Amino acid sequence: MRVEVKAPSYGLGFEGKTPKGETVFVPFTAPGEVWETEPLKGEYFKPIKPLRVNPDLRRKPFCGLFPECSHCQWQHIKPDRQTELKRSLFREYIGVEPERVLVSPLETSYRVKTFLYHRDGRLGFRKSWVFDLKMPLLEVEGCPLLVEELNRSISLLRALQFPPSLHGVELFANPQTGETFIKLLFLRNFEIPSHFVEEVKNLPFTGVGVYRGEYLHWERLEIFGKWETTLRVGKYLYTLSPDCFIQPNRLLWEEFLNLVKPTERYGKALELHAGIGFFTLPLLEWVESLESSDINPESFRYRGINARREAAGNRFKNVLSDAYKHIRRAKDFDLLVVDPPRGGLTKPVVGEILKKLPREVVYISCNLESLKKDLSLLRESYEIVKTALVDQFPNTYHLESVVWLRRR
Repeated sequence: MRVEVKAPSYGLGFEGKTPKGETVFVPFTAPGEVWETEPLKGEYFKPIKPLRVNPDLRRKPFCGLFPECSHCQWQHIKPDRQTELKRSLFREYIGVEPERVLVSPLETSYRVKTFLYHRDGRLGFRKSWVFDLKMPLLEVEGCPLLVEELNRSISLLRALQFPPSLHGVELFANPQTGETFIKLLFLRNFEIPSHFVEEVKNLPFTGVGVYRGEYLHWERLEIFGKWETTLRVGKYLYTLSPDCFIQPNRLLWEEFLNLVKPTERYGKALELHAGIGFFTLPLLEWVESLESSDINPESFRYRGINARREAAGNRFKNVLSDAYKHIRRAKDFDLLVVDPPRGGLTKPVVGEILKKLPREVVYISCNLESLKKDLSLLRESYEIVKTALVDQFPNTYHLESVVWLRRR
């Protein structure tokens, strides 16, 4: 079927129109192009043959695994045009132009963490479902998006023989110190071969963690070596373990940190989904007191360590709690800062915000769809006063957004 590609979409495909005017999505194309396609899945169509391409947007991909690898969706688009397309998506979802746009200074060597699946003795990424709906393993020798330390680790691992019980490995690197860490994830109810763990321990990793479980639920069984590291972002020091979350693009750490500040100084502030305290430390300079929470015990512990280093004293309260329980019992806060996971805020949390009505809400989001959903409710009592787009995921459709809301 002939499809005219019209615009980007917040997802794998680009939005297009069929001769009958139906809206479909075609991956790895570009606006202004015409493609011969065939049905793939639902509204998605697979590009088969270009009938007209758009040289103003296109460039030659630099990775030989594109487009089969599931990690990059926009590597065929010129870097500056990628940002333009993301600006248009921001306008579509949020309804306003982003006032500030932070762009990664490099499109490669920026990611500090990665996950590789294991299957049949090989490590790799998942193959894009455009080419196989079962998403089989795509073996890799490295990835241009990863920092050098991670690619060296992948090369070391390729020499090993992997046991069937290994689900995958997660790698984390501190590019400032050169430290690298590996998490070995073994499937539940399978034997963990001690000889394989010993082989990994003999590799030059700073720390090795052994885990057992399934999908997203993993229990840490044992740690070998050092299991924490400290990095500097601007004037702040952050200590964390490989079990904590850190913003993935090391090249935008400082700019992102300097961006997320309230529009004025406040008395009491509340911070939900705070992690290790990445945004907590600069927030302490803008408020008289701050309550900061996260449900992850590891993040809670290191957030306390990082805040104490800043001599927050009685001005800071560290809370181990889910977001709803924390905001439900919190009182008299003027400022709210939220950085939720991809699913956004839950309806009960939004309900508490609209009940307690802090003067300002700073919303950091990694998902335009969930952000749009939450803003549609918050706009009952709030207006957008400031916005920013953080293009920290080059060659993908993903982006970070920051929205400042003021009570009406």
